[in-house]
Amino acid sequence: MADGFDADAIATILAARQRAVAQERQADDRPTETLLVFDLGGVAHGLPIDCVRAVAPLPKITRLPHPPTPLAGLVAWRGTVVNLFALADLLDRETAGATAMIVLRHDAPRIALAVDAVSGVVTIPRAEATGALATLVIDGDERLTRIDPVVLIERLLPARL
Repeated sequence: MADGFDADAIATILAARQRAVAQERQADDRPTETLLVFDLGGVAHGLPIDCVRAVAPLPKITRLPHPPTPLAGLVAWRGTVVNLFALADLLDRETAGATAMIVLRHDAPRIALAVDAVSGVVTIPRAEATGALATLVIDGDERLTRIDPVVLIERLLPARL
């Protein structure tokens, strides 16, 4: 006996601890993905890091006459012309004013997303594909909207591109 517990109480406590450790291991065994976290209008969003080519300060934007929404214009990046899209328009969000761009791993045409700010990266349990553009992800204290890159590109590029 320890600290006034009988053998049954100690066995119950040990069994509960073993279950808790086993649940932690199960949670840790789940597949994960790393998201680049960025802000749009005060709301945290995440984009899978493997679809991101680069993050850069927002350069001078060349506006186009009558562009399709959400195309904000064209920017020069590393010697190439990149289509800059206002992700806030696509997600129907207010924006505080884009200061950064996320260049995607998409070559024809090159795509960048205008965002308010980039906050860092987070690793979360991998979510099942839902076919939706944006999915709310809650993992502990982390709460953000995960953007599906496949659906995003389908919505950004008209069929003629």
